[in-house]
Amino acid sequence: MAPKAGVWPPVLLPLLLVGAAFTAPVLGAGRGHASSATIRAADIQQQASIAAGASQLAPHDVDAQLHAYLELERSRVGSFHQPLERLRVAAVTEQPDPKIQIHVDRQELADGSGEWFTVTWTGVDSPAYDDWLAVVVPADADLSATMPAKWKFAAADPLHVIAGNGTTRFRLISYRQPVAISFMRHGFDRAVEAARSAPIQVLRPNEPLQVHLALTGTAGEMRVQWNTRDVGVAPQVRWGPASVPYSPRRAAQGCVGKKDKKKKKDDDDDDGPAYPHTAPVDRSFAYQREDMCGGAAISVGWVDAGTHHVATLTGLKPATRYYYRVGDPQGDGGWSKEYSFVSAPPAGPAGTVRALFVADMGQAEVDGSLEGSQMLPSLNTTMLMYRDTLASYREAEASGGAVPPYTLLVHNGDISYSRGFSTQWDNFMQQIEPVAAAMPYMVTPGNHERDWPGTGDAFVVEDSGGECGIPFEARFPMPYPGKDKMWYAFEYGPVFFLQYSTEHRFGPGSEQYQFMVKTLASVDRRRTPWLVVGGHRPIYVASTNANWPDGDQPVAQSLRDAYEDLYKQYQVDLTLQGHHHTYQRTCALYRGACQPPRPDGSQTAPVHLVTGHAGAGLSLNVANPLPPWLEHLGLWWGYMRMEANATSMRVEIVSDEDGQLMDSFALSKPADFGERFMAAAAAEAEAGARG
Repeated sequence: MAPKAGVWPPVLLPLLLVGAAFTAPVLGAGRGHASSATIRAADIQQQASIAAGASQLAPHDVDAQLHAYLELERSRVGSFHQPLERLRVAAVTEQPDPKIQIHVDRQELADGSGEWFTVTWTGVDSPAYDDWLAVVVPADADLSATMPAKWKFAAADPLHVIAGNGTTRFRLISYRQPVAISFMRHGFDRAVEAARSAPIQVLRPNEPLQVHLALTGTAGEMRVQWNTRDVGVAPQVRWGPASVPYSPRRAAQGCVGKKDKKKKKDDDDDDGPAYPHTAPVDRSFAYQREDMCGGAAISVGWVDAGTHHVATLTGLKPATRYYYRVGDPQGDGGWSKEYSFVSAPPAGPAGTVRALFVADMGQAEVDGSLEGSQMLPSLNTTMLMYRDTLASYREAEASGGAVPPYTLLVHNGDISYSRGFSTQWDNFMQQIEPVAAAMPYMVTPGNHERDWPGTGDAFVVEDSGGECGIPFEARFPMPYPGKDKMWYAFEYGPVFFLQYSTEHRFGPGSEQYQFMVKTLASVDRRRTPWLVVGGHRPIYVASTNANWPDGDQPVAQSLRDAYEDLYKQYQVDLTLQGHHHTYQRTCALYRGACQPPRPDGSQTAPVHLVTGHAGAGLSLNVANPLPPWLEHLGLWWGYMRMEANATSMRVEIVSDEDGQLMDSFALSKPADFGERFMAAAAAEAEAGARG
């Protein structure tokens, strides 16, 4: 039976291909940048068609306009990781035009996980290609001080540039407060707000959303987290070993505009779903603007991020299916849909596990907003991983449990690419919810989550947009040893995962280095014969970026200086990282040379993977010629699947284009590997003790 994780919005290949066109400058493709003359020539051609009495653009005119439009996009998007950064917020002015009318087909958002709204506008004099529509959060925000949540060009409807009116559709999610649609003119450098719609009210600002799971580091536990506007009265998880049908007797609606501290419970109120177990929240909390460190995060990017609730399910049996909902029986937000997950398997070589892996994914809009986003392929990544999850549950049922489902997802850095714009975290959490609510979503920080000068990061760069890890750590509380100590480890069946931060100091003498050495030495390979290390920046990468201090090659050399001998000593099998937006696989590699296998077929050095191709614009700064240790290079988007048991680990790299494999390989080791490794380690320790 498949996990009841909701309906995934349809994402079609044409959207991905359009995304590839828009990301062309990042990929080094395209026919150059559009000049103002190009745009003017296209405009003159269109106006000539209109003057000649054409009721619509002739086909060749449409082609010219589309080419000019794409060239304009290409000329502007290449330097931005986050499309919102294109708008110069401080230069926005307000010049209301009473002739321009904006109509939204309704003024209420009932389902906070996403609804489609039709927006029409009329009365635009001298319509232009740089007119656009913005989603304003909150509805009364000053756009000279607050970045909109997303935008679309008005010219996407060809009627706009002909008649000054048009129609588009936005898919809106709950930002826990009213939103509005504004009509903007004169592009992004000196934008003018000409009109704004009536507010769209959120009927349930305390609807539990953004549900996701994480391991706690303790066997038999699962952490559940979700988001609402208010703290609530008794937020909780209700859960059990069987699905529980539930239909609320009365729809809950929040009071928009006021934060209700408490809701009096009427006698006839719904008591909620009747699961056998309840887990109250461990804590409910919010991070604030003043918690951030600078940049957009404390200025134009800040929008209230609501309240985060964290609860822990305990007493779980290993490798067992559980069902759950989150909500507040005394609140006004109602209950979530039903989700399910399979608890972690017991540590040990007896079983088989299947897991998914990504890095550098980001998020994008299914409605086509934020044209030019580098990260449109992330929609296919999340959709295909969710489909894999559903299919794996069917396989597990058909095999009687002999084939396990996918029950773990690891994301190695560069998570949402919000870069200080808090609404983008909301978008990302909604995008991943179908898969993140069905399995633990384990993460490591990337430069776009953590790095900001003066905050203790390793490179003193501004890549996080001023967030300095605050939203990341709040939304993904991993089993860290302490605040802003973003390294941890966990056992998962026959695999030991060691996750570390390349964004904090990692060299000898650092606290993280001590953790790594101690953890590597502590792994019992009889329990977990496979040892996988995950981080964000790669230890080996075929990249031309040698910029100091945070270029690919200087960082890779620093990582090798710190850890390569340790990885060899403790026989790490695989390292997983991202940062470079490609897929790369090395041979079994040590000090720049491929290492031959042992007579039993097992490897003598780690294989290093770069899996930074999950959604962000691809990196084409690939070394030429390729280094001899690189066995596979993939220049398309995708993600990784792993299946491991005591003696084999199979890895598949899946293409976002069609779900086919870009690469696959297998590692193997003998059944007595763990015993032999531990015996050799004990003998070495004894010899060292004797001096």
